[in-house]
Amino acid sequence: MKINRLSKSAMTIIHDYLHIAIGKQYVSCPYLNNKTTKVRAGLRVHLGKGSTEDIRKEVEILARKTHTNLNNLKKDEAKKFLVDNNIGIDCSGLVYHILNEEVLKNTGKPLKKFLSFPKNTHLFRKLITQFRTVENTNVVIFSDNNNSEVIPLQAVQPGDYITMLNTGKQKNFDHILIIHQVVHEDSTPKELHYTHSLTWKKDGKYNHGVKQGIITITNPEKSILNQIWTEKESTDQENETFVRAKSAEMLEIRRIKT
Repeated sequence: MKINRLSKSAMTIIHDYLHIAIGKQYVSCPYLNNKTTKVRAGLRVHLGKGSTEDIRKEVEILARKTHTNLNNLKKDEAKKFLVDNNIGIDCSGLVYHILNEEVLKNTGKPLKKFLSFPKNTHLFRKLITQFRTVENTNVVIFSDNNNSEVIPLQAVQPGDYITMLNTGKQKNFDHILIIHQVVHEDSTPKELHYTHSLTWKKDGKYNHGVKQGIITITNPEKSILNQIWTEKESTDQENETFVRAKSAEMLEIRRIKT
């Protein structure tokens, strides 16, 4: 068996989203959907695009404003504090920060240097995406052929990501997860370990956020949907991430162009 992972610094970014320090507690960063909150401008943390450092700073400010002693919070109260104050990360924001660290490690340049926004032809919009890149990067941008290329399952590497366009009953939801570890056996991928941010129906109001899962490759010649997806000890129809993937009009493994 050979195990390949993202760089140590990128894995640290993942760890920090899974274990954000709120007072004396460590909680996974909640999921925040900008479409739900209806926020169109403002701080990254309220747009689902904040770094873990952005989140920690905003939590401290809010704690002072609300006279909340963070050190007195229990774990469930700490998570509730984040959710009730609309602080969290969406799927593309999470992937952006992880991939930015990986790209910076490998090329010496930030991710924004390799992203283009083809539909932004107006000068003002171009300036906005230049200065607020993470806020304007979504799953569609990550899926654009100008920014990434489709990768066959047999060639998958850490740092590749899985995009799901037009998912759900209404076909109005996009999703992305990043592959942080690949386990090979005789050069054949056997396990894809992924990280993402999502709300499952069974999560309720406060138990959603950054989570991880494993895709076990039983036949690399078949579609990724024909493999075994396991997350929170759930597989098949019990795995809501897999169900979302099945509903996607377009499901692809992609690699950023650098």
